[in-house]
Amino acid sequence: MKIKKVRFIAPYFVKEKIKEDENHFNLLTGEIGNKLFSYYSNKDIENLNINSAKGEIIQFNLNKLNDELYYTVLKEHEVENEAEFFRNIFLKYLDNPRYIREQILFFEIFQKIESALKERKKINIKYNGEIRTINPYLLKTSSIEDRSYIFSYCEKNEDYRNYRIANIENISLSKYDIEIKNLDYIKSIDKNFDPFLSFGKNIKIKINENGQKLFESAILNRPKVLEKNGDIWILECTNRLAKVYFPQFLSNIEILEPVDLREWFKEELKKSLNRYL
Repeated sequence: MKIKKVRFIAPYFVKEKIKEDENHFNLLTGEIGNKLFSYYSNKDIENLNINSAKGEIIQFNLNKLNDELYYTVLKEHEVENEAEFFRNIFLKYLDNPRYIREQILFFEIFQKIESALKERKKINIKYNGEIRTINPYLLKTSSIEDRSYIFSYCEKNEDYRNYRIANIENISLSKYDIEIKNLDYIKSIDKNFDPFLSFGKNIKIKINENGQKLFESAILNRPKVLEKNGDIWILECTNRLAKVYFPQFLSNIEILEPVDLREWFKEELKKSLNRYL
């Protein structure tokens, strides 16, 4: 049986925004389209009357489940123009801020997490190809990244972790109740949330004038400044965050503490220098 191919013309900005969401959520256009069809299948879709004479072509194949339901959904919506219907779905989706778009694309995962938090149940997830059981405590959105995370205690890692919602491959509720390991710590994370769980963890750096200018402009994942003493700064920052954020600074900063982080940067810079030599 031939699978239904969706094809429509949308304004140029739609193609650009969808491409951005492909990269942000690690999804293909077809995956986004199928998720949107499924999400909006039982919701009202207003006709936005967009001129479709000019624009970019968007096309993808429906998955098996959506293909089976396709004509039933179109009949319920009294669709006369299929291309117009899908164009309106994409426009309605893109009319939301990115963190809401994430909730739309992964609404089934969000629903299960919210159920687990309400029922105080553990969750089994597949993440980076591995199955792990987590005790979910907080569903949080990073204001800078526009990404959502589930803060939890991971029984596999025996540690507190943030798991990005868009990277959860599969999820199910456990029959077991969650365990509260450290209520004060959970409250502190709720109040001082960041994806890298930096609260209570500090590093010390030496930063020159160019580095300070770069620090002001490089907003994504920027650590919180706790103390400045000339060119010596104390930052609220984990080693993992420092390894993500500070490589862009090159010679404009020097990691002073902790020693293991300083040694990591020293070794990485040696490798880079050897490559150039």
